Amino acid sequence: MADDDVVSAEEEEEPPEAATTQEPAAPCSYFWPPAVSARYERRGKLAEGMFGDVHRAWDRAGGRLVAVKRLSGRTEGPFLKTGLADLAREAMSLRACRGHPCVVELVATHADTRRGDGDCFLVTAYAGPTNLRRYMSLRRAERRPFAEAEVRAAMRQLLAGAERVHGAGVLHRDMVPENVVVDYDDQTTLYRICGFAMSESAAERAAGRDDGGAAALASPSPYRAPEVFLGARDYDGGIDTWALGCIMAELLAGDGRPFFRADEGATAFEKVLHVAGTRGIVEWPGMQRLAGPDLAARLREKGAATYDGCLRKVFPKKVLSKDGFEVLSGLLQTNPKNRLTAEAALSMPWFRRRRRFGFRGCCFRP
Repeated sequence: MADDDVVSAEEEEEPPEAATTQEPAAPCSYFWPPAVSARYERRGKLAEGMFGDVHRAWDRAGGRLVAVKRLSGRTEGPFLKTGLADLAREAMSLRACRGHPCVVELVATHADTRRGDGDCFLVTAYAGPTNLRRYMSLRRAERRPFAEAEVRAAMRQLLAGAERVHGAGVLHRDMVPENVVVDYDDQTTLYRICGFAMSESAAERAAGRDDGGAAALASPSPYRAPEVFLGARDYDGGIDTWALGCIMAELLAGDGRPFFRADEGATAFEKVLHVAGTRGIVEWPGMQRLAGPDLAARLREKGAATYDGCLRKVFPKKVLSKDGFEVLSGLLQTNPKNRLTAEAALSMPWFRRRRRFGFRGCCFRP
């Protein structure tokens, strides 16, 4: 990708006090190449993941705050090696989803071509100071649980973003709280989907393309859909809406931890089957094909063909209304053929309220 591959943005003057009010850049042993550091003034570390780190920066050319994601070209320290193909995949997915307020905006891409294992850089518009994982932890520390209206506002935005992603022919495949940017003040909380490093074409996935085992990496285990646990390769956007159902459950639970986290007593998949039920996955035609007749038969012997789980006991009516539960249970449907799509979820009664903005589903008012 060209170093000047930039999405145009309106020029705006830097706030006069910005140079003094922004916090200094966090210590970092990874240096940006001259072309990147000349354009972007680093102003603080936002996050770090397995592929690299993200810094807030001032874009001197565009005149605005941005987030600069560095993809490590080498396996060193906590980072796994990436390359131009990884940069291209994430950038193309973001470009396909451009123009939606619930998905971060691609600004530019850069590659350090001075060396064979040079870093790559993905630049997006600055969308907020934290991610949803840290925001949930903050709310818990402040003893401010999410009210149902707040959960509805968050899910409306996230589902609207997912609807855009899927409508663009993209599967996100890593829809976790760490990949949701949160911006908030006393009046409004905005949620935007980011982190498209694991994304891929929905058409290629539907064809069951052999990807050398990458299908099994779709979503970390607490957010992994049942069909992926069973080894499905021909999954669809349902794996993303399942993950959003997990996020919705976490917002309601309020403890800041993955809802289907594994522990000493059970694996994540066992918790999925216990809470969300086994009726759906047993009825799914792919169950026999993937798990084999022996496992399916054992499940039926244990009454799994009629077991609907205990999700309602976990979230009783005093916690979640009937309309809200219809959305949650529809997203956490273990039969992928019956699981809600993002579009269908947004059409449920829970979301039928007046919207402030023109984008479908993106009303930021509870």
